[in-house]
Amino acid sequence: MKVNNRKTGNKGEGVAAELLRSKGYEILARNYRAKYGEVDIVAKRVIKGEIYTVFVEVKTKTEEMYGEPWEMINKHKLKQITQMGHLWCMENHYHGLLRIDVVGVWVDAGGDVTKVEHWENVQM
Repeated sequence: MKVNNRKTGNKGEGVAAELLRSKGYEILARNYRAKYGEVDIVAKRVIKGEIYTVFVEVKTKTEEMYGEPWEMINKHKLKQITQMGHLWCMENHYHGLLRIDVVGVWVDAGGDVTKVEHWENVQM
């Protein structure tokens, strides 16, 4: 991965984490890695009295990239996130509700964030 891509990705993940915190999520982990890959953010959210652990994929889009962030999430990526989620739950002895979210972050050529969107409970 090029340094600029990594820097852009890190910026997007930071913006996503702040957005999630502002919506009442507690960030449990960032860049959780295991044998199946990586989950950008693991968060906790209480919804109507029920606790969810949310595995968040962050896609940061620059002007040079075509398509929308959600178009980068395919069945293979969802399967990978699901597998990572199960590993995280085993390691943390968690047996509650699970969900996958996606956060899209748009960044202009100057590195400024121009738009952020959050899609909850993404499924295919």
